[in-house]
Amino acid sequence: MKFSWLTEKTGQSERRDVMNCRTAEGMVNGYINHELSLKELEEFLDHIQTCSSCYDELETYFIVHEAMQQLDDNDSGSVMDFKRLLEQDIRKSRRYIRKKKLGRFSVGVLLCILIVALAAFMVYVVMQMIRII
Repeated sequence: MKFSWLTEKTGQSERRDVMNCRTAEGMVNGYINHELSLKELEEFLDHIQTCSSCYDELETYFIVHEAMQQLDDNDSGSVMDFKRLLEQDIRKSRRYIRKKKLGRFSVGVLLCILIVALAAFMVYVVMQMIRII
């Protein structure tokens, strides 16, 4: 099935697609070369998940890029399933986004814990000073 990875419910269907096709098509090479920022990557993947035209565009460029890589590597003896490679690359990109977001969330939680601990320590110090006076 062409869009087998698209059939999963991601919970993002209610989210408004903010990217248009022209923008997405301009980001195809950036995606293939792994040059998109985290936000751009997420918006691009969200768009191609819902836009078959842009997915087809990505698929075409991806196949050409991978075929050229294969020729450059002089690996003409092997046959590759480029569509499957694209689906794997998209899944890998989604995992990367989740990992980065989890990392940012973890840092935020740790900062909050640090602030609360520092505040508790300061309250303790003030209470000890009051007892001394």
